[in-house]
Amino acid sequence: MMRKKVIAAFVCSTSAIGALPAAAQQTVPARTAAQPGNAAAPAEAQAEAGDIVVTANKREELLKDVPISLAVVSGDQLTRQNVNEVAELTRSAPALNTAGPFGALSIRGIGSISFSRSSEGSVGVVVDNVALAGTSTNPPLLFDVARVEVLEGPQGTLFGRNSSAGVLNIVTNAPDPSRTEVIAHADVGSRNTYVGRGVVNLPIADNAALRVAGSYAQAPETQFNRFDGSWQRQRNYATRARFLWEPTSDITINLIGDYSDYDKGGGAPWSVFVATPGSRLSQRLAACGIVVGAENQQGCVDGGNRGWTESYGFSNQVDMRIGDHTLTLISAYRAVEGEVPAYDVDSVPIYRLNQTGPSDTHNFSQEVRLTSRSGGTLEYVGGLYYFDSEFDGSVQQLGPVATDAGIPFTLGQRLMTHAQTTSVAAFGQATLRLAPAVRLILGARYGNETVSARTDAALAPGAVAPVGSLAPVRGRVSDDYFSYRGGVQFDVSRDVMIYGTYTRGYKGPSVNDQAAGPTIPVLVRPEIPKSGEVGIKASAFGGRMTASLAGFYTKVDDFQAQFFDPVAAAFVFGNAPSLTTKGVSFNLFGRPTRGLSLNLGAVYNDARYGDGYLVACAQQQTAAQGCIPQVVNGATIGRVDDAGGNRLVGTPEWKVTASGEYAADLSSRTQAYLQADMVYTSRINWDAAFNPIAQNAPAALFGGRLGLRFADQRFGIAVFGRNLFDVYRPTVRFATPTAALQLDPRSYAQISGTDSRRVIGLSLDAKF
Repeated sequence: MMRKKVIAAFVCSTSAIGALPAAAQQTVPARTAAQPGNAAAPAEAQAEAGDIVVTANKREELLKDVPISLAVVSGDQLTRQNVNEVAELTRSAPALNTAGPFGALSIRGIGSISFSRSSEGSVGVVVDNVALAGTSTNPPLLFDVARVEVLEGPQGTLFGRNSSAGVLNIVTNAPDPSRTEVIAHADVGSRNTYVGRGVVNLPIADNAALRVAGSYAQAPETQFNRFDGSWQRQRNYATRARFLWEPTSDITINLIGDYSDYDKGGGAPWSVFVATPGSRLSQRLAACGIVVGAENQQGCVDGGNRGWTESYGFSNQVDMRIGDHTLTLISAYRAVEGEVPAYDVDSVPIYRLNQTGPSDTHNFSQEVRLTSRSGGTLEYVGGLYYFDSEFDGSVQQLGPVATDAGIPFTLGQRLMTHAQTTSVAAFGQATLRLAPAVRLILGARYGNETVSARTDAALAPGAVAPVGSLAPVRGRVSDDYFSYRGGVQFDVSRDVMIYGTYTRGYKGPSVNDQAAGPTIPVLVRPEIPKSGEVGIKASAFGGRMTASLAGFYTKVDDFQAQFFDPVAAAFVFGNAPSLTTKGVSFNLFGRPTRGLSLNLGAVYNDARYGDGYLVACAQQQTAAQGCIPQVVNGATIGRVDDAGGNRLVGTPEWKVTASGEYAADLSSRTQAYLQADMVYTSRINWDAAFNPIAQNAPAALFGGRLGLRFADQRFGIAVFGRNLFDVYRPTVRFATPTAALQLDPRSYAQISGTDSRRVIGLSLDAKF
């Protein structure tokens, strides 16, 4: 069914192209495609480029005129910070954080991860006008990128269903019909770090060009497995092709295809950093040579750690200028296919519990929108959106997990899930100029979300009993919604603007398709954020620098969150009654003078859960620390902590980011440059309950790059460093799985990331 929809959509798009007037076959001089820079470009390449342009409102606008708090990360900055993946953008944008492992993102603290197959994150990821939706946890690598716009706060009016916290709007470099170009970049670093990128830009005619880019990245080694002497290695292979054609001065056609392969193998899934002395778990780790401690990056597992994911997609965008309007049609298909053939989740070198399983997600979307010209009394964009997604996958858990607890039998089950989501919506946003300096903002989106999922459970081959329930799950929900935005802008002067907005966002419902039981809700209610923001933006140096300061307050009703249900002994996806985030964000971006570029940001965020959010107590949490009995119908069924007032998981109170480059000419053909970056985060909690162990202490990580460019910027060489002072920083901490069954009641584990240790390396650049 999905393939038929995709074929039909592209046939319709092709037919629309074929129906263009005969004049479309004539060679018409094309507009020069914007080239925001490349990895080897010098810092001053755009110093005289004028005002900074973004597309946060689905039209080109000056950054200083957009009434949204947003951070802009250029392609140059991605290179100098060695940012290769979307998750690594947390080093570049102050409001962006991880909400846990497995690619979960949050903005201003709002975001969560779920094992539910029918749910999505709260941060929308958009690449070249295509929302990745259910495939956003496996987005394409960040190579040949013009810029990334990090839009803070709910963006449901224009970006739709999965943007209740904000949006990452990724814009890649467009083909350029005016020149042939070859660009190459390579990094070689410690911890077996390798990056290679190549770009070829080929003019086809005066009005058409093809741009092909490829990337290979091997991330720094992170987790070591003492059982087999291997490091965990993550390799990514990716390619993208963009074809730009302007058959007439009023028609632009963009065809884009991309493919990414993510391959992980070796090492251990995580490392234990706290264990109970004398427990079976501690004894087994010690026998393998593991030294349990706060900076432990070693594990010892015999069941392997292997997985791969393929992500690919195609999109066709046609822009037709009709008088003062532009009609845009975007058809897109995306897929993620993965397999986990080996995943040892018991932390020890004896067989206790392994997990395997394939997964398959296919999305199709169609968007039609009409955009008015800029600069008039009334500016607007409106359109229709259709989205359809299908997921198929299974998870098998198998092993004698309870042997140490006196049950020496193999336990396990296999969960087979099919989920489907269909979304339709009409949207629009307008800016009305009430006076030369006063503008009114009005936007709305009305749509329907239909989500269905079913999970069938069976005893795993070789198991005598399941680990959890084998009850099937069936759920379907259809929800009509209305989200909106209203606000006002006032131009204090040509270079200073103040604004205020109020937004009601939306994140669709889902089905709790991975757990079943009498106390577990099958349906998860929609997540509704309501956000107010006031801010000021100012530009200087002829528009080359833009600064913004914003205050925000957001309350989210029915926040969708993952928590552990002690009664069901399973992770459950459900609704926290509410949460609030309030604070101040600051961003400064641009190139104030020749040779100098800067990107600074800071966020203060008081983000806390509302009362009534009952979560499982942390291991060893006492009554004095908020762990109380949960009584239902007069019977005590477990112990819980009311997380009301606790800080949100994965959210620091303070975060500061800084990145910059200074370049100076040594001769007419040689240039030296110095780049530096820093990210500081205050304490981070990884447990919604009171838990002083599952935390990250405050820390600042520094990076830098020192290099030379030769032959009119055609060649370059540099040395670089990430985490220069080797400050250990885990990406997440959590209670060790299966530890309690190995007679350890208080064990915790952590996952080390690409920036958890120092990397020193060499970079080479070439451009022809």
